[in-house]
Amino acid sequence: MNIDVIVFGVYLVVVAAVGFFASRKEKGSDDYFLAGRNLVWWIIGGSLIAANISTHHFVGMGGQGFSKGLAIASYEWIAAIALILYAKFFLPYYLKTRITTMPEFLQSRFDEKVRLVFAFFSLVGYIFIELAVVLYTGSMAIETIFGLKLVWGLTILCVIGGGYAIYGGFKAIAYTDIIQVTVLILGGLTVMLLGLHKVGVAMPEYGASIFGGFRAVLAGAPEKFHMVMPWDDPELSWVGVFFGGMWLANIFYWGCNQFITQRTLAAKSVWHGQMGAVFAGFLKLLVPFLVVLPGIIAFKLYNADTGLLKDQCILAANQADRAFPTLVKQLLPVGFTGLVMAGLMGCVMSHIASMLSASSSILTFDVYRHLVKKDAGSKDLVRFGRITSFIILVVATVIGYYLRDIKAIFTYIQSGWSFLYPAICAVFLAGFFFRRVNARGAFLALIAGPVWAILFTVTEKMEWLPWKPIPFLFRAGVDFIVCCVVMWIFRTKGEVPQSAIVDRSMPADIAAQLAAIPWYKSFGFWSTVLALSVIALYIRFF
Repeated sequence: MNIDVIVFGVYLVVVAAVGFFASRKEKGSDDYFLAGRNLVWWIIGGSLIAANISTHHFVGMGGQGFSKGLAIASYEWIAAIALILYAKFFLPYYLKTRITTMPEFLQSRFDEKVRLVFAFFSLVGYIFIELAVVLYTGSMAIETIFGLKLVWGLTILCVIGGGYAIYGGFKAIAYTDIIQVTVLILGGLTVMLLGLHKVGVAMPEYGASIFGGFRAVLAGAPEKFHMVMPWDDPELSWVGVFFGGMWLANIFYWGCNQFITQRTLAAKSVWHGQMGAVFAGFLKLLVPFLVVLPGIIAFKLYNADTGLLKDQCILAANQADRAFPTLVKQLLPVGFTGLVMAGLMGCVMSHIASMLSASSSILTFDVYRHLVKKDAGSKDLVRFGRITSFIILVVATVIGYYLRDIKAIFTYIQSGWSFLYPAICAVFLAGFFFRRVNARGAFLALIAGPVWAILFTVTEKMEWLPWKPIPFLFRAGVDFIVCCVVMWIFRTKGEVPQSAIVDRSMPADIAAQLAAIPWYKSFGFWSTVLALSVIALYIRFF
């Protein structure tokens, strides 16, 4: 265990050092918040995945693999399509207008009130859902594997994970993300392969090997390898997955979410931004095999009711979120446990850093410079960003401690965001593609969406009412329609003002550069390959 602790500690120090040196030549706010707008495609793609995947994937999604199976992978595979849509329709406009935050777009398209409401919603989601959850799940993994109390795990992540982000800014985050995503993939792959080998040894009739283990898992738990769940499933209703909230969740997450879009806003060019998004999409295809499959393996090995290892069957049904940490603890030799935990904590630190950067960007540009000090210089902006990052980190750490009683953490994340993203998606999509949507309609939709979702969720628990509870993904789709109706009712009926027309055309010089790119390097070619790959996976595991 001492070796594991040493490996774990050395990794944290190395990442912090890389973050420090990567940011040592920072000159101003563009460097601090957007890495000087000079990131290339492979850094963007790796950074997107490192920011997206954290312990709430390995802990939460792995837990869903344990309890439900591969169906939870829809969040990953549909995300690949959402990345293509974002890169095609949203990103070129964002880069052309050189915006710094997503609320900036809403002000240019609508007005200040819409901008501030969206900024408020974003901060609520980042602090109370994303940041608090990743701090808690990271600390829970440390507790499960190293036996360190939850409060000490939270303290470590707060100090180290937030430290280099607060000091170094976005450039530090982007460069350390490359280390994080590499260790992440290697760590997840190691756990998956060792788990499959363990299953193969326990069921030698299928072959005492990794491939034998995979055949044994497929044969022994076939119900875990179906992508389509019943329509009334509370978490993964097929109606919600293919026609409702799943699409909205991914369109919001990858196209309207400062936490993620900040990486592509820092792209060196449109091509680098688009190819970075496609590269991230291909990595998303791999995530279920690194995250969900280990959860299914843990179900096969350590399920307290039917697990193969009778003397080690330690996971009850209500302990699904401990599936991945249990695999790490039970299967990995000394030293490797520390390395895999380092990969997990790398994800945690990347996620923490990204959330802090996104939150402080919104507070700095959409609140401080916009409302408080309009003539703030670069030094003022960076200083304010660091102060707000520290305050946000402390608040989220305290909230994370009180999440310890939640049983299905990934469901908490998705259901929590489902109160906000239908309205946000409706406003962004209408802002881009429906000229007659005006500021009043957008503002009312942003308010009406969450209010309607909360009222419906509360009233559906009252037994005397005629309707029964419906899956939150299905409800999110209805919520989106409600918001669209609100905007249509209050639409502009006369002449449309010029500010309502979003010009998504490419400048002539950029269009010429993209046209000169060979077909085998083009966004169109690789996005088509990615889309066909997603379709093939759904056909295989339908």
